[in-house]
Amino acid sequence: MKERWLPVGVIAGVLFVINVVARWVAKGIDDADKQSVAGMIALGVIGLVFLAMAAYWGRTRPISRVVADLAAAGGVACLLSIFIGPLLAGEGPFANGAGAFFAQIWVYAAVFAVGTGLGLAGLVAFTADYRSKQLKSYAERSKAHPRRV
Repeated sequence: MKERWLPVGVIAGVLFVINVVARWVAKGIDDADKQSVAGMIALGVIGLVFLAMAAYWGRTRPISRVVADLAAAGGVACLLSIFIGPLLAGEGPFANGAGAFFAQIWVYAAVFAVGTGLGLAGLVAFTADYRSKQLKSYAERSKAHPRRV
């Protein structure tokens, strides 16, 4: 149990820390345009974490497990980021209204989907994913035995 969920928790913690640091940086900036740029950079970094972990785990685990583990990490990090993140930055979770609150959830889900999707698509394209390795191994084993006549 620890072998599966500890890395998921660590990834959720890393994603939460990225979000909180971005909130602190954006809070220190007075210009609204520069604040949105800081937010976009943070979302890009979060997407890169999803992409990198999908590429790393996708080599040794089935795609369904990779997606489930990253979805769990992303879900926990999203909940922490929308409820606790604003409190650490000196605001309330609903300070900008309910629309902005729910928009954060959808943006986090989109970043998860794009990052994880690109990571897994890259693995499949280069036949480095778990399933491709299984099929290659099967093909090599079936060629190793001569056909019976």
